[in-house]
Amino acid sequence: MNPMRSLFLSISRIPPAIMLLIIVGTASLVTLQVTSHVNGTKDKYDDEIAKLKNANSAKAKIVYVIKDVPEGTTIGMEALEERELEVSKIPVDSIPSASLAAGRSTKYGVVSGQILSQHDLAPQGATLGFESRLREGMRAVTFAVDNNSGVAGLLQPESHVDVLAMVGAGTDTKAAAILSDVEVIAVGQTYQRQPGSNTASPASSITVAVSPEDTQKLIKGVAASKLYLALRNDKDHSPIATVDVTALFPKSVKTGNEIAMLQPPNHFSLPEPPMLNDASLNSQTAIATPPSVPLHEIDVWTGGKKDVVSVGAK
Repeated sequence: MNPMRSLFLSISRIPPAIMLLIIVGTASLVTLQVTSHVNGTKDKYDDEIAKLKNANSAKAKIVYVIKDVPEGTTIGMEALEERELEVSKIPVDSIPSASLAAGRSTKYGVVSGQILSQHDLAPQGATLGFESRLREGMRAVTFAVDNNSGVAGLLQPESHVDVLAMVGAGTDTKAAAILSDVEVIAVGQTYQRQPGSNTASPASSITVAVSPEDTQKLIKGVAASKLYLALRNDKDHSPIATVDVTALFPKSVKTGNEIAMLQPPNHFSLPEPPMLNDASLNSQTAIATPPSVPLHEIDVWTGGKKDVVSVGAK
């Protein structure tokens, strides 16, 4: 017999009351299991939400800077302060203890009120010297300035300037830019920008970062002209036209093969002497003949006889 038919006949023999009881019991059991599963899932969800809320509301210590620290300067404990902050607001690279930062050097300048992070600190054991301010491929060149040519001491490291050369005097004076948008990396012997400074710092020299090609142009300008600096806005990096300092001087006269040489004459002859007639010859002879010297007469007496003797003058 077909198994399904046998099962159907067996179920058909169960009394209706018992069948209803079986159906209700089965439904109740399924409902109980579903409800239990839903409640368990909700409890887990609530637990996760509670954990997230607790984690977000939890606080941890971080290090704040309470005193400006220039770039490349060693950080002292007096410049740091530990505070608590909600974990959700703490940067991932923040420093949890002041003792971990004290004695380290700053890679960049930090200001009061900011959270100190790992990227603000120089690697341990690294030395941040003046060379670190030079970008790869650049050269540092120092030249003299005064209050007039050096923008009255208002320059600071990281300022950008145009370099102008002036030659000549009076109506022959010429001036033009020889370098554009040059970065100042040191003023005198100071190569760290002073945050919040509002006073000028006059210096007798500045150091700029230039390419190897511009290094030659700048040194020629220093040797051949008076240099002036034009300070730029810190957001203005538009290039301007520049010239070589030698273009400011008058052009010299060329003496090479470009100047035509005078051609020598084909022949050379002396002029014929003028013809003289007999009268002219006698006149020339008369002029050329010196005058005769007059004679001196001396009377000589011999007895009673007188003789006159003529002698020439010496």
